[in-house]
Amino acid sequence: MQKSRPNAAETVQLSVCIPVFNFGAFLGETLDSILPQVVPGIEIVVVDGASTDDTPSVVASRMERCPQLRYVRLDRRGGIDADIALSIDHATGRFCWLFSGDDIMRPYALERALNWLSSGHDVLLCQHSNCDKKMRRLEDHPVLSVSQVMSIDLADLEQRRQYLSIAVNTEALFSFMGGLIVRRDTWRSVSAVEQFMGSCWGHVARLLSVARHNLKVCYVHEIWLDKRGDNDSFLDRGLVNRLKLAVDGYLGIATHYYGADSWEIAQVRRFLRNELGLRTFIKGLHMTRINPAQESRKELDRLMLLLYGEKGFRFALARSIYRNFPRSMFPILHIVYSGLKKNRVARSIYRNLPLFIALFHKPSRLKTIQK
Repeated sequence: MQKSRPNAAETVQLSVCIPVFNFGAFLGETLDSILPQVVPGIEIVVVDGASTDDTPSVVASRMERCPQLRYVRLDRRGGIDADIALSIDHATGRFCWLFSGDDIMRPYALERALNWLSSGHDVLLCQHSNCDKKMRRLEDHPVLSVSQVMSIDLADLEQRRQYLSIAVNTEALFSFMGGLIVRRDTWRSVSAVEQFMGSCWGHVARLLSVARHNLKVCYVHEIWLDKRGDNDSFLDRGLVNRLKLAVDGYLGIATHYYGADSWEIAQVRRFLRNELGLRTFIKGLHMTRINPAQESRKELDRLMLLLYGEKGFRFALARSIYRNFPRSMFPILHIVYSGLKKNRVARSIYRNLPLFIALFHKPSRLKTIQK
């Protein structure tokens, strides 16, 4: 089932591109948050990577009331990188908003986005809030450490370094597709970077390829969507593999474009530490204990050192906590967090609990990790 493209006489300003696979349980809620905002000049393109659930019927039930909604079903699953690229290929808008099939667009977000399209940028970067799986809001997710609009050209060394110095996570370098609105001609000005297709970061590599010459980015500092948590489809092969996707993937891209010893790659390591945190590696230790067949301790140690292997007291402390933390304590921490995670102060305390427990726990004969 595929809706025909808009008439050539119609000018589509913005395409909301939604690549999905087996997200039928969530896609309806996503579309219902977008459809009431659709006005002339906007289209929605759903690219389905051969889902085996009710995704086709979820979309079909909404196509009758929204002629600007188009559905493209693929013969086989191509992976997120290929499906993002195909969703833009099928789009007709001047700009494409890459949107996840389980997140919720906030009211008036499309109106706000349309107002920004004439600002002359290649990429618009918005904020989002974090929610649990039932879309109960937890917190706003920062991208930069400043609360202001910022416009830069990523090809300009001084501007790039000023921008990255105040960034707090990899979203500043396009990791979260739902926060990206991309000029379609800019995207199409380069080919896919084949070595990163299949890494889950193909869109990042493509944009950074453009940024070698000229990429005007505007951080609009507005929250335009709510992100569904506890629904990471990349966890299907285990937590350690998910960490590998993030750490090896982003460090690989940063090394490719900026060099292994560059200032920029040091910032990417900082972003990853901010996002993943020591607590995620502590959870990884627990997973290697209960499921060693899937979760590799050796691989987890390697990834930990990639982020915390630098010289300095705080990195040495992090490594000490990691090797001395009592893995049997993690389930207790998880229960505490699950009960208190709606409270911001409680979340902050939880994030630091690994430090306190490791400092006051008598170390057992755990396998050590060395720099």
